[in-house]
Amino acid sequence: MSQVWAVIVSIIILMVIYGYVSAKISSRKEAKVRKQSLPVTEDYITVHKRYNVYLTDGKNFEQVEFVGEVNGSDGVFTLGGYEGMLVLKKKDGKKVYLKKTIVKMVEEV
Repeated sequence: MSQVWAVIVSIIILMVIYGYVSAKISSRKEAKVRKQSLPVTEDYITVHKRYNVYLTDGKNFEQVEFVGEVNGSDGVFTLGGYEGMLVLKKKDGKKVYLKKTIVKMVEEV
């Protein structure tokens, strides 16, 4: 009887190993096809560069720099409870605080 359980456990372990290996092979094939069709880029929005930022409501901010983002904490009052607002700096030095969800598109200038 113990040999039957040993065979069953061995089969389960082999199935788990097969599933893991086949998933790795499948993801490598997928990555290879994606790289040939449309490669993934490692380009990000950076500070000290100018961007045009377009919002979902139709407004836009031209020639602004990304300063960073505000992470709300318990002791800090944030207008409307918006945690994680983006901070932009206009050409004249004034700052703009935007909720991340209203950004539609960012264009590098």
